Amino acid sequence: MYDESTVEDSLKACKDISAISKGITTDELFSSLDLFIKEKSGKHKWEDTLRELEGDHKGTLTVEISIESIKDTGKRRKKIPAIAAKAVRRIIMALFCLTAAFGLASFVNAHVAYQTTIEGESMEPSFTNNDSVIIQKLSYYLHDPERYDVIVFPVKADSGDGEEEVNYIKRIIGLPGEIVQIKDGKVYINGNELDGDNYSEEEIIDPGLVSTPVKLAEDEYFVLGDNRNMSTDSRYQLVGMVKKDNIEGAAWYCIWPFSHIKKLY
Repeated sequence: MYDESTVEDSLKACKDISAISKGITTDELFSSLDLFIKEKSGKHKWEDTLRELEGDHKGTLTVEISIESIKDTGKRRKKIPAIAAKAVRRIIMALFCLTAAFGLASFVNAHVAYQTTIEGESMEPSFTNNDSVIIQKLSYYLHDPERYDVIVFPVKADSGDGEEEVNYIKRIIGLPGEIVQIKDGKVYINGNELDGDNYSEEEIIDPGLVSTPVKLAEDEYFVLGDNRNMSTDSRYQLVGMVKKDNIEGAAWYCIWPFSHIKKLY
């Protein structure tokens, strides 16, 4: 409790504080207060009041600082959902890219080109076992298969566990509408010995289905393996004549092994 003279002195001190605090910073204000207190010390009883005011003012600054800290914490908390949203967007974009890549790969594989591996020796010396070959489909959208093209087509074969489709790779020898025959170890087309067959020089031992002349339908192709006496091809019932709709594509490039890399079509 303060007496009347203390109250009057306190009011006057407040006015003095107000006068000296205009246009100065908080640090300058505190320095002025300390100086003011020292000058008045012993003459008034309100020095404790000034110090209490000073303490209250510092407390206010502490509260203000605490409020700023809370605001900063709020900002950091707001950043967390933003970072999470950014991560989700990146995940969605990655999934979209993977889906698009898978879709594109499926489209290319079904309609443009795909890789296959040669099994067996029926196409030697052009291809050997385990050669990796690219089969392209685009050219047959533009024109019909031609003589000496190497094509891939499915054949239904008995695997021991039932019938399954196996892809065969052979060379076109006879075209739709032509008459094909094998006699004296040679291939004849429309009664004339095949000219320009540079893929095999060996005589054919087994003429099979074409020991007598066979006319191909308008959508049929006669195919042989380059290793003529080690190939199951159109001479045999298992394969027979190949329908145009069953041709999946033409061999384009041999890509493996490196020593066999070459363009085929």
